[in-house]
Amino acid sequence: MMVMLAAAFIYANLAACSKQDSSQSAADLTRFAHGGMARLAIMTDAPAMSGQKLRDAAGAETDLATLTRGQVSVVNLWATFCAPCKTEMPTLGALQRRFGDRIRVIAVSADDEAKVEEAKAELAELTGSALPFYVDTSRAVIFDARAPGLPLTLIYNR
Repeated sequence: MMVMLAAAFIYANLAACSKQDSSQSAADLTRFAHGGMARLAIMTDAPAMSGQKLRDAAGAETDLATLTRGQVSVVNLWATFCAPCKTEMPTLGALQRRFGDRIRVIAVSADDEAKVEEAKAELAELTGSALPFYVDTSRAVIFDARAPGLPLTLIYNR
């Protein structure tokens, strides 16, 4: 069920991205804010993509602009201390496996340094190793996104 909802959301977003009128696109997407997607919020004044440096599983630095370049991207901010984050992670892994040729799912852990190894292991377990690991121990990406809490999923288009 969650995969179907996620797929519907992604499909709607891909279709909306091709429209010229962004207010019309937002209105089109709000029709999906029912049932399991009741908390769907369409931001007409979405914050700019964070330029905060992230670390990958090997410790190399990157950023969201590099990771999302030229591709529709689903960016999920999560943490090991967040139960709803863990609940949705298998769906995000399935989303990447199913639509990986058209989108990129990027999970960014907001765990602190002491929990990085645990977060890597949990992400691999929860997604069947479908998603690469990224972490922002400063949590600046969360603040840049004006996140009201976790989890938060942002979709960036081309």
